[in-house]
Amino acid sequence: MRVKLTALVLLLLPLFGATAAHAAKDDRESVIPPAEVGTMIDPHAQDPIDLSKIEISTLTPADKFVNATTPLVVALGLGSVALVIYTLAQGAKESQPD
Repeated sequence: MRVKLTALVLLLLPLFGATAAHAAKDDRESVIPPAEVGTMIDPHAQDPIDLSKIEISTLTPADKFVNATTPLVVALGLGSVALVIYTLAQGAKESQPD
């Protein structure tokens, strides 16, 4: 009996949630008035465009980040490999009898 009741509640829960959301939707609707433009003028709007600051590139910011960090990642990887080789060499040297 408990299983059937739980299954029924779980099946009806989305229906109650949708009904509650639909009822709350009417409360949230409001009319946004049109924007009013003031009489203030933006002082920076009249500045000419500085063409020397425009950069045209096909690289995305992610591409620029990868290009900047790749040498660091390679250096850290090589350093880790060198440390493993050094540790193995020291371990082999210590385990050999004289």
